[in-house]
Amino acid sequence: MRVAGRLRVGTVVAALMVIVSNSAVHAGDTCPAGTLGVSRILEVDTSDGPWFGEPNGDPNFLAPGEVVLTFDDGPSPKVTRKVLAALAKECTKATFFVVGEMLAEHPEIVKEAAEQGHTIGTHTWTHPNLARLSLPEVTREIEATCDAAQKASPEPVAPFFRYPFLSSSKLTVDYLKSRNIGQFAVDIDSSDWRVHSSKGVIARVMAGLKKRGRGIILMHDIHKWTADALPELLAEIRTGGYKVVQLKPKAALQLIADVSPPATRPNFESVVRKNKNRSMHAKKSAARSVEAP
Repeated sequence: MRVAGRLRVGTVVAALMVIVSNSAVHAGDTCPAGTLGVSRILEVDTSDGPWFGEPNGDPNFLAPGEVVLTFDDGPSPKVTRKVLAALAKECTKATFFVVGEMLAEHPEIVKEAAEQGHTIGTHTWTHPNLARLSLPEVTREIEATCDAAQKASPEPVAPFFRYPFLSSSKLTVDYLKSRNIGQFAVDIDSSDWRVHSSKGVIARVMAGLKKRGRGIILMHDIHKWTADALPELLAEIRTGGYKVVQLKPKAALQLIADVSPPATRPNFESVVRKNKNRSMHAKKSAARSVEAP
């Protein structure tokens, strides 16, 4: 009986190894030789709203040499499509954390990204600092965006969320935990909102990869220079021996119906850029005050 049990276990393990091996072969076969591709698809459990990325996420979430490509603040008609084209040329995938007021104007681009196999997450409706908002305001920002994203996407939207300005609070963390939505931070920041050049974006990302060896990379698909940088950046990631991992959720996002969105602001991109510059200035001022005698 023990021998038979061992044989059955061995057979199951062998079968599973064949399935995994075949899946890897088929995934590789769909991409032209010499492209970056996707080394593996990682299904993540977002129960109880876990963190991904520094400083609260599991540091061993990715293996050495693995990267996750992520883009915030879109969709933007010209830029996002250029990003999608660069990703398609390298046969690789990314996660897009979309903003509600942008996708309300351009739902067709979210549809295109989802149809091309990318993962769709969310990034609030108006890109506010959630740490400064009340629970009803936080709820509207998050839930209205989830609802709009799912209406635009032909595929299930992931329960993945990234905070604007990477700014959270106990209230927001508890809320996302209650909703079983994964909370995404950043391991490698391209700083493309501040470094307005393609070469600068490439240099910052590759320097971060050299230092850390793996991680979640943050870029924005509203900046032309980021889209311009992407073909060369992806090529450097490939030649550097790094592997792209695509993240997908184990369970679908559960929507809350009939949540009206906040008022949409004009000139979203310029507002976000101004707010980020103010945030960076405030951080530098605080650092100087701490260092002052």
